[in-house]
Amino acid sequence: MAGAGLSTPPVSLLNTMNAVSQKYFSPVLADSVFKPSPTYWRLTRMGKKMDGGAAIVWPVATTEETSGGAYYGTQLLDTTVQDSIQPAELQWKYYYQTIAIPVTDLLLNAGRTQVISLLRTKQEMAMGSLLQKLSRAIYNVTPNNTSLDLDSLPGAMAASGTYAGITIASGTWRSNGGAGPTTVSAALSMTNMQTLYGTAVYGNEEPDTCVTTQAIWNQFWVLCQALQRYQKDEETTRAGFKNHLMFNNAVVLHDQFVPSGEMYFLTSKYAAPVFMERDYFVVEPFVRPTNQRVIASQVFVALNLRLLTLRQHARAISIT
Repeated sequence: MAGAGLSTPPVSLLNTMNAVSQKYFSPVLADSVFKPSPTYWRLTRMGKKMDGGAAIVWPVATTEETSGGAYYGTQLLDTTVQDSIQPAELQWKYYYQTIAIPVTDLLLNAGRTQVISLLRTKQEMAMGSLLQKLSRAIYNVTPNNTSLDLDSLPGAMAASGTYAGITIASGTWRSNGGAGPTTVSAALSMTNMQTLYGTAVYGNEEPDTCVTTQAIWNQFWVLCQALQRYQKDEETTRAGFKNHLMFNNAVVLHDQFVPSGEMYFLTSKYAAPVFMERDYFVVEPFVRPTNQRVIASQVFVALNLRLLTLRQHARAISIT
């Protein structure tokens, strides 16, 4: 394989060397685009949640039943029937990624001239590209912020609107302990971080994951450095995310997909994507159109991000 575009310097006899020599090709596909999302990993680390049916539905207790309390003697008891449970329903969201390869390129990549398989390379690129789209959709980041994309964390932890068909209002069906997103409008401090953490605490359950931007994570690092409060979460380290700190019981991670100025405390017991069992990263066979010498396939996945409850999570916005 002579003639591989050698350069001068260092080559002096450029044309001659291009005719009789070749570059050294390293058989490695370097990942300079697709970075893993710590949020996606934390939400799926306990294993994939599989489901089926026409929609994702679960019952939600949205209010306390008030027909009860203290009494004495022959006092009449309240027997009012209360409709206190609502069905939460999410629709399936569908994603695809195309793998398209010119047949002539595939022929040139065959035989002894092949350094890395073109087919395998394109398949790896497709999976990485699909992961990028899912990671952006979790945070409603453009271009994956349309009505066709999955129900995002910012949408579920909004100040108003609906999530899973239930109106987001004060009380149990709202993040931050029923108060909605916290507007900080200041630099990060241990005090406002502890306040945010506390709003996601309910009973003996506390958030186990904190995700924010790199810039805010850097502020937190400075605060921790001054207080010498370094900790380590072995599970996160084993997964490869070594650059992390702990705040109370929550591992603090930075994610490039988090919107600017925002921080999230998540209780992962109540937050996970649900995948459709029959459409879980399905790879279709390659086909070729009759009028073009290109083979094409698609990778398909159907899922949505399900928060079983909203009050065990917290969101802060406008952190400067």
